[in-house]
Amino acid sequence: MSKGNTVLGNLLSHLSRSDFEKAVNQYAGDKKTRVLSSYAMLKTLLYGQAIKAFSVREIESSLSANAKKLYHCGMSPVKKSTLCDAMEKRDHRIFQSAFESLVSKAKLIASGRGRRFKNPLKVIDASTIELCLARFDWAKFRTTKGAVKLHVAMDGDGGFPEQVRLTNGNVHEVNELDNFVLNSQDLVVFDRGYIDFKRLQKIDVAESTFVTRMKENCAYQSLEISVFPKGSGVRHDCIIQLCSEKGRKDYPKELRQIQYHDREYQRDYTFITNNFELSGQEIADIYKARWQVELFFKWIKQNLSIKTFWGTSSNAVFTQIWVALIMFMLLWLQKNIENVSGTIQRILQLLKVCILGSGNIVALFSPPPGPVIPDTRQLTLGGLKF
Repeated sequence: MSKGNTVLGNLLSHLSRSDFEKAVNQYAGDKKTRVLSSYAMLKTLLYGQAIKAFSVREIESSLSANAKKLYHCGMSPVKKSTLCDAMEKRDHRIFQSAFESLVSKAKLIASGRGRRFKNPLKVIDASTIELCLARFDWAKFRTTKGAVKLHVAMDGDGGFPEQVRLTNGNVHEVNELDNFVLNSQDLVVFDRGYIDFKRLQKIDVAESTFVTRMKENCAYQSLEISVFPKGSGVRHDCIIQLCSEKGRKDYPKELRQIQYHDREYQRDYTFITNNFELSGQEIADIYKARWQVELFFKWIKQNLSIKTFWGTSSNAVFTQIWVALIMFMLLWLQKNIENVSGTIQRILQLLKVCILGSGNIVALFSPPPGPVIPDTRQLTLGGLKF
């Protein structure tokens, strides 16, 4: 049985078991299941993520080698065929629901903390995970390449993925912009691959602020220009209006264009936004915060198993990615709830060697007790030592 006195149990304590079982019941995850329940499958896959297993056989061998430690984690050795079958047939939306449950918890924690800007910051981007088209023939991306896309709307203040969507690689990221839920007053930042003026108009109508880079072939006319000194990062701050027939139809209102020079990297940027109140430097700082999502994509690709896959069906691939995201959220919650001194990467490094051990993650970062120094002082009474 699963107990909270193991490192794995401590990590999973942040996931509501009742929420997970609701998802299992909703998608009939344990129907006709006798050997590997959905929750046991989650533990097994989290273990695979912790050790960054290359294959299902590696997970099977590693669990078998640590068989004596599995009982107290509520686990047992798993055969390769059993796990492969579960990944093919167990609905990946079970693990998507678990991820969303963890995100809800993270949002409550992040809401009590300060913001970088006055309004909530949302960073939207997508990353392509390449696949071999010969093995993953359902993941068509290009003529000779396969891929899936990870679309993320990131909480720019909390540093965690707030909304995630998984699609085939041939789905353009701008088409997923409509599927992200944006609230009024949000600061939404994305790169110019998301520029679609009809969609930007929807963000403006929702009373949210968007910040992005301007496309080079965009036709517009300048209505008002403010020029800044050469030593300033902001060079021009203009009010513009689209002048093409389609542009005026899709976005009839005025836009703000800011030309910014990054002195650190000696590069020039041109931003557009629907916000006319923030300073030009603040607009540049908002766009600079977009780098967080790039670091997130880099981190999960380098530290978790989402580049080599343990199954070939779309369900198996999506399941593995959702479990990787669950691992990230569990690490984020562990660090922010328990105030762990180490980084998320450092926590994961320790999990690789002691995830099945007893204790908790906080104790792993506690300094070891110092040596016990015996008290050499002795009481004397009448010449007798005690």
